[in-house]
Amino acid sequence: MLGALRRDPAWLALALLAIGVLGVFLVWPLGTLLGRSLIGPDGAISLGGYGRFFADRSYREAFSNTLILGTAVTFSSMLVGGSLAIVVARCKFPLAGLVTALPLITLVIPDVVVAAAWVLVLGKQGVVNTLLAPLGVTLPSIYSWWGLIFVMTLNNYVYGFIAVYVGLKSMDSRLEEAAQSLGQPMGRVIRGVTLPMLLPSILAGAMIIFTHVIGSFGIPAILGARTPVLAVKTYNEFVSEMGGSAQMQTTLASLLVALGALLLVQKVVVERRQFQMEAGRSPLASPIAGWRAAGAACSVLLVVAMSLLPALVVGITAFTPTSGPVLQYGSFTLANMTHVLVRAPEALYHSLWLALVATLAGTLFAMISAYLIVKRRSVLTHTLDVLVTLPLTIAGTVLGIALINTFGSGWLVLTGSWIIMALAYFLRRVPASVQAAIGPLHNLKDSIEEASMSLGVSPVRSFFQVVLPVIGPSVAAAAVLMWVTTLSELSATIVLYFGGMSTMPIEIFQQVDSDRLALACAYSLVLLLAIFIPLAIARWIFRLNIGTVE
Repeated sequence: MLGALRRDPAWLALALLAIGVLGVFLVWPLGTLLGRSLIGPDGAISLGGYGRFFADRSYREAFSNTLILGTAVTFSSMLVGGSLAIVVARCKFPLAGLVTALPLITLVIPDVVVAAAWVLVLGKQGVVNTLLAPLGVTLPSIYSWWGLIFVMTLNNYVYGFIAVYVGLKSMDSRLEEAAQSLGQPMGRVIRGVTLPMLLPSILAGAMIIFTHVIGSFGIPAILGARTPVLAVKTYNEFVSEMGGSAQMQTTLASLLVALGALLLVQKVVVERRQFQMEAGRSPLASPIAGWRAAGAACSVLLVVAMSLLPALVVGITAFTPTSGPVLQYGSFTLANMTHVLVRAPEALYHSLWLALVATLAGTLFAMISAYLIVKRRSVLTHTLDVLVTLPLTIAGTVLGIALINTFGSGWLVLTGSWIIMALAYFLRRVPASVQAAIGPLHNLKDSIEEASMSLGVSPVRSFFQVVLPVIGPSVAAAAVLMWVTTLSELSATIVLYFGGMSTMPIEIFQQVDSDRLALACAYSLVLLLAIFIPLAIARWIFRLNIGTVE
């Protein structure tokens, strides 16, 4: 099983190095976390933490709220995203092209910015309630179940949209046509052919949404004060137990890891349900007209508008003067932006530096790992594949606590330095870069690389001359996405940051928590500019296809 690597000592060394990096900085901290959840205050092995968890009503409530929220948002997101994908993939109508911008818009705007914007729109003193006040109408509080589900659905439906859309486009239309030619009604064709072929995509999208929701920190922390969830409860436990017993914080974190591990189970299930199809033609979109076209166009326009609304609200409020917590819409000021860019620009510098370090390290690691996983198959590279997927199952708060517990003392102390923050960003975002590089590598024939090596070119040099040009554009696109998502990272940062090393998401969260919404929007606007400017450069100048579906 190791023959391919043994013939190439350089790649064997890189495989061992990659596994070593993930082993030391990912597996070891997780193992330490799980181990500490089994150690009582007296230092003896104990299940007291888990016993206390299930005996204490507040912990049980946080656990059940997490499951309910994850299930509800997964269902609503798949309903919205899946329905939109079916309409766009199978129908041709005006404005359908707008949907290609949805991933770019929705995936890039940080969670904390989305939450802050919807507070401004639907909060007690928000725009909508202010307009409805003369009519004697008041909306239910956004700090509730409906607010959490509504905002998190708008923040996650795009995962369901992408999964179902790609699944529909990859299907061979001849399968449905064959079933119809046998006289089967369309309803039975959908149940017997379309749905089974689409099920892996639906499951993949649903599990991505579920794991993202249960590990989310920003939106529940801002909107869920009355609805405690496990990620926020874990952070609160971490803060309250600093310097004391760590058993409960590690117990809560361990349970979050167990919930996130469902993604690995889903990966196995989906892989077993994969269907092999010969290359064919995907179903063509059928033109629709009349009220159907108008309804479809309005649906797309509504979804795109609601996805863009947070950015619009942030842009306006950033230049709005305030009197205490009261926003004076209709007036204009540069004071908020001056504070962010001139008086306190350190948070921006810190975010840019950490994103740069994590992106450079992550891109290099992704290129090497993807090549090893696809082109140097062995027990080692299969292990690497599993380890690379593991960060997707871990909430940011859990990863931050695990890193602090492991590297807060001992032979390698990283806690209290920017290195541990960059490390967390690297671990959180590298899976996406690896997956982006894996796709093109599957399409690269082994014979091309073998021909290069048969001419006396070394394996490593062949990689740079033959393989890298093929995967380069995809890796570059993933690097840009890694950059922008790292800039917006809050859940790991809230645990790891220290005095003098605040980042933009931390500042936004703290300003929202202090009801300084105009200042929060100023930080949000600068963060969005730092995110979208590199995206614009990569997309339009370097022709990288980032965050869109075609």
